[in-house]
Amino acid sequence: MKILLTGSTGFLGNYIKNNIDNKYNVLYGTTSKTNNKDYLKFDSLYKDIEKVLENKTIDCIIHNASIIPKNFDQATYELFLENTEMMKNLYEYAKKSYLNKFIYLSSFGSMSEPKLLDIGDYYTMSKVVGEHFCSMMNKKGINATSFRISAPFGEYSHIKNVLNIFIAKALKDEDLILYGTGSREQNFTYAGNILNAIELALDNNAKGTYEIVGEKSISMLELAKTIIKLTKSKSKIVFNGLQDSQENYRPTYSFKKAFDDFGYYPKYTIEEALEKYLKWYKNENCINI
Repeated sequence: MKILLTGSTGFLGNYIKNNIDNKYNVLYGTTSKTNNKDYLKFDSLYKDIEKVLENKTIDCIIHNASIIPKNFDQATYELFLENTEMMKNLYEYAKKSYLNKFIYLSSFGSMSEPKLLDIGDYYTMSKVVGEHFCSMMNKKGINATSFRISAPFGEYSHIKNVLNIFIAKALKDEDLILYGTGSREQNFTYAGNILNAIELALDNNAKGTYEIVGEKSISMLELAKTIIKLTKSKSKIVFNGLQDSQENYRPTYSFKKAFDDFGYYPKYTIEEALEKYLKWYKNENCINI
């Protein structure tokens, strides 16, 4: 099976490239500027996909590429149109090429109740539209799978999110600041678990939309305590007295359908994943601890 991975130079793309089982024959696509011959260069919305792949036979696309805003409030209608156009171009190629499989890395985005599709921004709307493109592929006989991923993290990630902020501060023995009571929860999904789900989907005939998440959600307070423990930090946890607008948020995600259909179960616990990520993070930032 010959596979094209889009978005290969991003966080998840890099992780997949460096960790996917070598039994898979993967071509790595990117829209970024690079002289690295390991990558196939496409235009920004994969409009030239037929030309770039003219002399290649592709059996599967793993669509990881996306235009991502800094935050949901900055997700514009133009961003929605661009992500949709990118997906449309891949959809048209998949039809013409009689692709066998299509794996789409989607997101929960701003949805707090995914079953209701309570979309709150243009980026999330573009990801859900991508899922509908996958539904159309299934109608065309292409085995298409959408993975809704919650808060991905892992090696090669440089996103300034709460997890990375806590790690950076803990390694400097600085206070970890929490809003409210620190009881708001998040389900962090390790890149290794995402890759495991991808490999299972490649080897099985699952199709449809699945929630690819961690084994359990974790509160901000527990996350802070876990990071302090793993880094052996002298940091203190400090409550800043400000209200957390998402104080009572509890994700209701479940990987049960993915487990039932193709055997996905989080390979790494949050603690195991953080240990792996911390090892990479220290090496990346030349920290000897």
